[in-house]
Amino acid sequence: MRCEIAVDIESCPDHVWAVITDLTRWPRWTTAVRQATLLGGGALALHGVVRLRAPRLPERTWRVVEFQARRHRFALQSEALGGRSNVRFALGPPTGSVVSTGEGARTRVVVAHDRVGWIGEPMGRLTAGTVRANLRTLADDLKAHCETRRRAGVTASTG
Repeated sequence: MRCEIAVDIESCPDHVWAVITDLTRWPRWTTAVRQATLLGGGALALHGVVRLRAPRLPERTWRVVEFQARRHRFALQSEALGGRSNVRFALGPPTGSVVSTGEGARTRVVVAHDRVGWIGEPMGRLTAGTVRANLRTLADDLKAHCETRRRAGVTASTG
């Protein structure tokens, strides 16, 4: 079961990256995440562990299995008996655009969620609507937050 959401944001990739990698602040700007805790504190990094609670879904613990700051991508993985879930975040230029960092810069964010395993796939089908709705809300809220902060003249601040 795979779900992918993309959104174009009128803000530079570095600003969007600063916002999206500050996971503990997600509940401040999106209703798609009720609680986010980076276990052990610090910043998001490879092999870090994150606990997320989303509406209508059980609380899950995720491990950072990919973190490429220069390429603006990271991935989280959660494993449970009989299944594994992956969520990948990738930032880049909008389709057909060139990379831009100045005024008028735009960023495409792609979020992909997939589940595999003998329990993961059936559970994925059962929760597909909720997962898709949460990813859409996350993407739309990220867009609104980054564009509002940009218009207010805030550059890389995530607060």
